[in-house]
Amino acid sequence: MRYISLALLFSILTPTAIFAQTRIAGRVTDEADQPLAGVTLIVKGTNTGTTTSPDGRFSLSTTVELPLLLSVSFIGYGRQDVVVKSTNFRDVAIKLVEESVLADEVVVSASRVEESITKAAVTVERLGARQFANSPAANPFDALQNLKGVDLLTQSLTFKSVNLRGFGANNNNRFVQLTDGMDNRSPGLGFGFGNVAGISDLDIESIELIPGASSALYGPDALQGLMLTTSKNPFTYQGLSVQTKVGANNFGKVGFGPKGYADIAVRYAQQMGTRFAVKVNFQRISGTDFIADDYSDRFTTARSNFFATTATRGGIATGIGYRPNNDPNTNFEYDGVNIYGDDVSNQGAFRFPASFGNASLAGKLVTRTGYTELDLLGNEGQVINNRANVSLHYKLGSNIEASLGWYYGNGNFIRTAGFREYFPDYRRHQVKAEIRGDNFFVRAYTTQQRAEGWNIGQTARTLNNSWKPLDQWATEFGLAYVENKVGIGEARAAADRGRLIPGTSEFIRQRDAIANTWNTDLIPGSSSFRGQRFRDNSQLFHYEGMYNFTELLDNGLELIAGASLRKFRLESGGTAFPRRADGSEYTINETGLYVQAAREFVAGAFTLKPTVAVRYDKNQYLRGGLTPRASGVVSYGPHNVRLSWQSAFRNPSPGQLFALPPSGQSGEVGGLALAYNGALLGRNPGYLQTEVTAYQSNTASAAPRPFVIDPNTFTTEKIRTWEIGYKTLINNRFYADLYYFASRYTDFIAAQNVLQLLTPGGSPEALLNPTNYRTLQVNFNNQNEIFVRGIGLGLEYGLGKGYTFSGNYAYQNGLITLRDARGNVRNDRAGVPVVKREMSNPEVAQLGRNFFISPKNRYNISLANPRIGGKNIGFNVTYRWTDRMWVEQGNTQGDVWLPSWNTVDAQVSYRIPVAQTIVKLGGTNIFNTYYAQGYGLARIGGLYYLSLTFDELMR
Repeated sequence: MRYISLALLFSILTPTAIFAQTRIAGRVTDEADQPLAGVTLIVKGTNTGTTTSPDGRFSLSTTVELPLLLSVSFIGYGRQDVVVKSTNFRDVAIKLVEESVLADEVVVSASRVEESITKAAVTVERLGARQFANSPAANPFDALQNLKGVDLLTQSLTFKSVNLRGFGANNNNRFVQLTDGMDNRSPGLGFGFGNVAGISDLDIESIELIPGASSALYGPDALQGLMLTTSKNPFTYQGLSVQTKVGANNFGKVGFGPKGYADIAVRYAQQMGTRFAVKVNFQRISGTDFIADDYSDRFTTARSNFFATTATRGGIATGIGYRPNNDPNTNFEYDGVNIYGDDVSNQGAFRFPASFGNASLAGKLVTRTGYTELDLLGNEGQVINNRANVSLHYKLGSNIEASLGWYYGNGNFIRTAGFREYFPDYRRHQVKAEIRGDNFFVRAYTTQQRAEGWNIGQTARTLNNSWKPLDQWATEFGLAYVENKVGIGEARAAADRGRLIPGTSEFIRQRDAIANTWNTDLIPGSSSFRGQRFRDNSQLFHYEGMYNFTELLDNGLELIAGASLRKFRLESGGTAFPRRADGSEYTINETGLYVQAAREFVAGAFTLKPTVAVRYDKNQYLRGGLTPRASGVVSYGPHNVRLSWQSAFRNPSPGQLFALPPSGQSGEVGGLALAYNGALLGRNPGYLQTEVTAYQSNTASAAPRPFVIDPNTFTTEKIRTWEIGYKTLINNRFYADLYYFASRYTDFIAAQNVLQLLTPGGSPEALLNPTNYRTLQVNFNNQNEIFVRGIGLGLEYGLGKGYTFSGNYAYQNGLITLRDARGNVRNDRAGVPVVKREMSNPEVAQLGRNFFISPKNRYNISLANPRIGGKNIGFNVTYRWTDRMWVEQGNTQGDVWLPSWNTVDAQVSYRIPVAQTIVKLGGTNIFNTYYAQGYGLARIGGLYYLSLTFDELMR
């Protein structure tokens, strides 16, 4: 079994010394001497800990010699470090003081060592027990959307993509998610599936988030940020915890909603003896997805005359000129956003020749009838998600702990890439072995994935063409429209005779044949149609370690160093990635080394702590590179000013390296020569869609030129960014965090839509008919310079008596200097150079997609009190607003100004200390105002829930 090799980490000498145990006991109360239940106590510098019982009492054993420090924390109260001495260790009396603002927390993500969040060298956010308990979000992952500058793009009920600082993506491969140190991304697809295969909600201790470049310590791909989720250690958090949650969503959907939602989670952890502890977790979520049911006519630059232009300035775009018509009975070109098979950009449309005998159809583009997402899925939007975890922990010494863990997740979901894709049964195993001490860790883990899915858009196209080819359908449409002199709707109905009807046995049989046949194989009984199923059963093996030399140096210098080795084994059977010439699958090896040095200097009331880090990483297919970071923090009392400069680069995902669509079909093409040439682009180059649509609108204009690049120059994507920030916590009552950043991207990888003729050697005139070409999304390094600027502000103020008022605001803007393949600055159509202009500017968007996809402005405002009047009732009300944004997305999504949206989230909670139970009634988007976070994604409405959490029983 391949996992067994991980156990080699534990083949070390087992210590034979017996460590002396000290039993510490005591009681925790509030200022009124009332006992506090559920208070967390941890021996400072270790994982040894416990929580208080309903009478406020606690006891724990430790090998740490007296005197020692106990770190004591509880929601709504100030954290304390309590000295335990030989005179009081049998009856430690602790009194906690109620505090509403608790921002002086410890983080590890910023520098890989523990430090105060207020003194971190880079911007860092932290969500812990206080934030989770008080958040109206249905789960800890969703609580991220209340952090400044965070955009969550909802792909599915359980799959939400985290985006920061521009270039929002449904599948963000510029953002790294780590779970207990393990990369949460798909080894092959190259992005994180949100929390589909994450850890159980009950087991999350904290989530730390670093916006911006983080490659200096965490390796390539962390261009836009890093998220570190840490689970609860079984030595600290023991007992049985159970959470049940019921709710409903999809209210207001005629003939569809509302639909139920259920979530149950169980966690059990127990220490056995002085050295061994075990932890078991399970969570199951079931419900109905928010449905992608936007049937309005689609905005896409694939349409002729998409941009409104002005002749006085050479045809330059002034905005969107396309005027949608949402009625397929009166619109020749009707293309529903969440209807597939009718796509103008995926061979779902026919253009009658300009010489057509009837003038009413001459040159007309006509789309055929498509199928809705619900038609194609046939599952009424049902969603399930299961997560499980078992881990064993063993203390090798007072401060050294070994652990072996298994993490599992499975479920069904939809993701959006160039097309919408459905994964009916995603499964992932991760197995990790680790040894960790105060000043080092050694870790090895593997990710084993089974991800089989099918392309919804391509399935619809194949369904249509399998019963009636597009040419025949268009002929019948034309005959009915011209000879029978009927309207567009009647002509469609005539051409649709024999159409497969959703829900019928024949429709289901044909759909299943397409969806369950690999895209490398012909559908059974067909001589021309391939299936649409693909798989990514790829694996990752990762070995890494770090050592902190600070104690050895004993001169005030903080020095850490680490190394990493990653091996990816792609396994798609040729359905997602091409194979080598001998039929074997590709592998990818990556290595990395890093070092960081810091030192604190004190000058009177001021302290200065400069930090320098540098890392080297190498992907076997690309040139290696260094990612340095320099930062400094100046502190004066509670005031902390930070300044940093850092760089990062991103290795292209396996898809961006190797992707190759089946012959004749649309899809993504990787940037390496083997993919580029595999798509025959070397000898049959395509044409940029933006140039083709201009030609289709006016054939008298210049014909488009072939789009030719050199795939041998494909390289890593790079960013340089600097940031200045200020953070303060005054009297545990007022907390402020603000920053300004400026970033510059080079060698940016942004796939462009390229139209490739299906018959090599054809003339550009063939581009006038969509049946003659396919749409490819070609990955390459453009020569553009991209500049992103932004600010963020977070404030929290204690109003007294436990009430807090908080809010945050973030602004970011993306500018671009466009260059051609030779590095020359490009002009817009009025002849003006495109230098540092907004990517959402129609004059720039007219020249090609840049994919910034980010709102300029967004803010949150919250009023909360976790314990009203010091009692057991709490509440939180949060208002969120997000600006409109320019979206450029996919083959079957489009290009549009997505409207601004706002929501109100709220929760009320009641704590029952004697039963160690919390009851919470909450909802997100409680006014049920449906909005979309991305074009073509499901529109999000209200989700309402009631939860009961029984915490750490049977300790």
